[in-house]
Amino acid sequence: MGIVLSGATTTSAVAQLTRRGEDVVLEGMLLVISCRRSGQRILARVDSLRPVNDFFREGDVWSSVRRLGELEESLLEEVARQYTLAELTLIGVLGEKGLGSVRRPPAPGARVLMLDIAKEAKELFGAEPGTPGIVWYGTLAGYENAPIPLNVENITMHMGVFGETGSGKSYGVGYLIELLSRIPVGDGEAAIPILVIDANGDYLDYHRHFVEHGELGAFRGVMRLVFSISRAANEPLTHVLTIGLDEFTARDLAEFIVGYKYGGLEFNELQVSALERTLREVVEETGYSYTELLTSRIDLVYAKLNELSTGRGAPVHHQTAKAVRTALEKFENDLVEQYKVVDRKPMLSSSFVDKITKEPWLVLIDFSPEGSPGIPLPVKQLVVGYLTRVLYRQFTEYKVRGDERYLLFVIEEAQNYAPNPRNYPLGWSIARDYLALIATQGRKFGLSLCLVSQRPAFIDPVVLSMLNTWFIHRVAPEDVPYIARASGGLPQGLEKRLTSLPRGVAVVAGQMNILGVPLLVEVGRRRVSHAMGRPRVVETLRRLYRSG
Repeated sequence: MGIVLSGATTTSAVAQLTRRGEDVVLEGMLLVISCRRSGQRILARVDSLRPVNDFFREGDVWSSVRRLGELEESLLEEVARQYTLAELTLIGVLGEKGLGSVRRPPAPGARVLMLDIAKEAKELFGAEPGTPGIVWYGTLAGYENAPIPLNVENITMHMGVFGETGSGKSYGVGYLIELLSRIPVGDGEAAIPILVIDANGDYLDYHRHFVEHGELGAFRGVMRLVFSISRAANEPLTHVLTIGLDEFTARDLAEFIVGYKYGGLEFNELQVSALERTLREVVEETGYSYTELLTSRIDLVYAKLNELSTGRGAPVHHQTAKAVRTALEKFENDLVEQYKVVDRKPMLSSSFVDKITKEPWLVLIDFSPEGSPGIPLPVKQLVVGYLTRVLYRQFTEYKVRGDERYLLFVIEEAQNYAPNPRNYPLGWSIARDYLALIATQGRKFGLSLCLVSQRPAFIDPVVLSMLNTWFIHRVAPEDVPYIARASGGLPQGLEKRLTSLPRGVAVVAGQMNILGVPLLVEVGRRRVSHAMGRPRVVETLRRLYRSG
């Protein structure tokens, strides 16, 4: 593919490409430098390509002629000295146990060759297909069949999957889920339990596949959770999503109930404080749980609120009490009566977490229009906030009693649950604090986050900084600095390409990437087709509006 020129160091080199190399080599590709004298073979990444032509230089003698448009460029191209330079970053020396450090630079004249991943996987990665705990993801850019290994042992270090609409990020997450359903373990395959907040129904194909075929890798089953008002509530392997309120503190509940009244856009501290005191005192006096109070005995809450706002010197002003009562009525009407989200025997509970982690389940919490018709974002935030508390508490308990469990918690549209207030002012998010706690502490307990978003700049910086594996698809220009900073830096050539990556191509970096350097990868094909993500505009127009 090319020849190394003078000036190489132990970290970088410049190669002149051959004619064939000019047709084949792409930025982001991995190549190998074969050093004849030392016998070492060095893995290198193409950081940039630079075509050179002696007759097309800035300010040369042909400048005036080019300005007039009278230069016969094809003639000059035939006689000019022209070539392409590839700037290479040296990654490591190939050996029997994987990559070693580069201690001597390649000599001028060393050959630059294509890789044969199938034959050289052991030397490249220290692993090969079938190695326990390794899944093989996509294919290196520029190669037809060169998957890269991901180390499942590092999955608890948390992941981020980012990309604009249409960049292929959700397809890539689905592909990753398939890989994690078939993890080599030495004497067969196993799956890691996965819980998905499915914002747009991108993963419902897996539920339908399991219903029709009864299998999906090593998963015990694929469960779908929908709200009670969904028409899908009675479908196979589908359950109604309900929560309790006893995982929240009085302050949490007061903030949510008051915030829910105003759609999260306003926050009245007097009302929150009044409701917090009311809830706390009723619980202390009656012994009822928050779930019982706010479902079947809300009359006691109204009575206590009236007591605290009546008479001279009352601790709660009567106008504040009136506003709190309005907020309570809205909460009761929406979450208890209309949406039926709150229940004294919730589906999402510690026993539910125990079930899906004891045997590996794929669980889809369906927040799509089909699974949650008309459900507002604050209600979804409450569900995620409740779930983060249940997960954190349960996995802490597993750790204390020495019961080792694992779970991958995938959250689509993650900015709605762990927002960055500076860039994405939702008003509040009841889930953010516990997501930050899971991000900083969950890895110790086997609880892993996978945050999926179009806009990483909108995600809480504390949570973002805890992600250690990155799948970066095409992103908006303003998101590039956030990604580069949070991921620990990307090669300049790859960083510049983040805004123009084609659909289905991603930069893979971080702890799960065995090679240890960012790689440009084409996402592999799903085994289960992605029908949910495929539009049918022309087909629908023809069926509904065809003339003649």
